[in-house]
Formats: sequence, structure tokens, C-alpha cells
Amino acid sequence: MAAERGDLPGRVRVTHVVHDLHGGGMESLVAAMARRFAGTRIVMSAITLRGRPGNVGSSVRHLLDQYHVIKPIPGVSMAVPLGLVRRVRATRPDVVHIHSAWYKAALAAHLAGVERVIYTEHGREHDDPPLMRWLDRLAARWTDIVVPVSDRLNAYLRTELGVSPDRLRTIENGIDTDVFVPGETSPALRAKLGIPGGASVLGSIGRLEPVKAYERLIDAFATLRAEHRLERPLVLVICGHGSQREALEVHARTLGVADAVRLPGWVDTPAEFYRMLDVFALTSLSEGTSVSLLEAMACGIAPVVTNVGSNAALLGPELAEQVVPAGDREAFVRVAHATLASPERRAEVGRSARRRVVTRYSLDRFLAEYEELYVNGLAAAPASMASAS
Repeated sequence: MAAERGDLPGRVRVTHVVHDLHGGGMESLVAAMARRFAGTRIVMSAITLRGRPGNVGSSVRHLLDQYHVIKPIPGVSMAVPLGLVRRVRATRPDVVHIHSAWYKAALAAHLAGVERVIYTEHGREHDDPPLMRWLDRLAARWTDIVVPVSDRLNAYLRTELGVSPDRLRTIENGIDTDVFVPGETSPALRAKLGIPGGASVLGSIGRLEPVKAYERLIDAFATLRAEHRLERPLVLVICGHGSQREALEVHARTLGVADAVRLPGWVDTPAEFYRMLDVFALTSLSEGTSVSLLEAMACGIAPVVTNVGSNAALLGPELAEQVVPAGDREAFVRVAHATLASPERRAEVGRSARRRVVTRYSLDRFLAEYEELYVNGLAAAPASMASAS
């Protein structure tokens, strides 16, 4: 049986705990781990907490040693997560790797007697209230290694939560630059989405949730269509699913641009989607290290993004002019228009974007760093748990 492989010499059993594996950047990284570690010394299981397998989870389920889907009881499962404790014990992990629900999952791993607990901080959507910070500090006491995905998050964890520096290890996200490569636009995909021949495409991929602020992108799109002359018609495509879908549809109708806005939902072949774009856009309120931004850049697509999270760091000094102040619609429209209007600029920005991702944000580097943590941990770390004072 697959479960027995983890007992062989050199094998390390790793159980990932996530809210959901339905769709999103963090979820795609967990899926990438499942694909790459399958059949290696890393024996991977997953536990999700939203009561559904999810699109991403279903796609990699066959690669996992065990896959548990829990539907928690609100309140009770937070205070006493006995169901999660049982599932953690069933996977017999050497390492529990938490991606969300830090306090709940860390407590469950602690109660289950797990030897090593790793938590990845993928991003903060807002300034957390005092209760959440208190719970995070408690969770840090049961966590051996805390992994922020950017230096900015590293600083937050040190200064705001008091996590000891010797328990922190920044690992920037990575993507498969052999999958996400420049290529020809798919005429079939354009036809499926009802994009007129010759139209330019502005687009994004992400969760349709408030933090992504896609209503701002629709606002900017409406301004572009109304006030800025372009040689070709312009269409906006936002792929993903989430609680804001209906609100975004209403917003597009209210602004009179619904005829040129597409919300096709989940996309199975994101690389094909990126290659269709002239410009990839993020208008988020907050980001960690955006996986969709990295994927679009690897496909050679020119980005225009707000200066939140690690967006500016991902683009670097060479592409600084493609980063606009958060919430500044006028600046976003100006940069987006300049990029859409100039094929030469788009091509040069796209080449620079691809080069930067290949050089710094490869999936191989990302997976190697995590494998080292799974196998050896932080060799220099003291025996005591992370400080959470």
C-alpha cells in the first residue's frame, strides 16, 4: 500500500493542512508539490477543511498517499479540533505543513504529537485584529518553522507577532517555467469566450473575493473604454470563482461594460489563458507572492499591478513602471493604456518579465527549499519553540 512507503528508510511523510483545494495560488503550489513529490522520498497527504474535494484537490488526489476532506463544526472545531486531530494521526506524519487555519491546525498537530510543524504565511489581507494576533502567537508556540513567502511578510511576523528570527525562513513562491512559456494564442479559446477577432484582451486569474478588488479592475476597464482611444476593441476576462461573482456581474452592468466583460469561472489550462492576454492585471488590496502574476510573467505577458504585497519586488527595478500605487485608478489606467497601445512596449516588458521569473522564481528552487525543510528542518534552530511573546 502507498501508506507503507513512508516507513521505509529515508522517506518523510508530510501532511498538508489547507482550508480548501478548490482554486487559487496557494492551492496550485500544493498541487505542484503533489505532482513533483509523487514517487519520491517525500510521501505527501492532504487535509482540507471546507468539506469539498475541490477542483485542484480532485486533480491531484491520485498522487496523494491520503486525502481527507473535513466539514468542521463552527466554533467547536476551532476550540477543540478533535476531527482534525484524528485525521492528522491517520496520516502518520513526520511533518505537518500548514497553509491556512494556523491556530486550529497547529493545535491539532500539537495534540496529535507531530514531531515537526511548518506553517507557510502566504499573505495578510488586512491589519489583523488583536484576537487574531493573539491566536497566531499561540499557534507560533506549536510551530517549529514559519515560512513567509516574502521579506515583507517576514518582517511582519517578527515585528507584529514576535516570531523569533531563528524560526523564520523566507521561501519565495516558484512556478514551472517549462509549463508556463510564451506561445501562440488559441483561436478556439478566444471563440469559446466570445472575443471578437482583432480585439485586445486585458485579464486576470484569481479568486473572486473582496481582497482581489476586481471591481477596481472593472472600473479601470470602463474608463479605458470610455476615455482612451485604442486601435483595437478591448475585452476584459477574469478567470476564477468566488463569492463576488454576482456582484462583479452587476457592477459591469451598472457601468455599461457587461458586453465586453467575461467571467468564465475556473480555468483548467491557465497557460493557454495567459497567452491570450495582451496585459495581465492585478488591482488587489493585498497580495503575498502572487502565483498568477508569476505564471503570466513566465508566459511573457506584460503585467500592470498595484503596489501591494510583493508585487513590486516580483517585477523588480527593470519593470518598476508597470507598478502603480494601490487604489490609484488614474495611474492604473494610464499605465495600462500605454502598455496596450504599444506592441513594442508589451513585447519588451514581456521578455523582461519572463527572464526575471526564470532567473529567480523557478519551481525547482522552490521545491528544493521545502524538501530541505522537510528532511532536515532548520539545523541551526534551538530546541525550544518559536517565541510568541
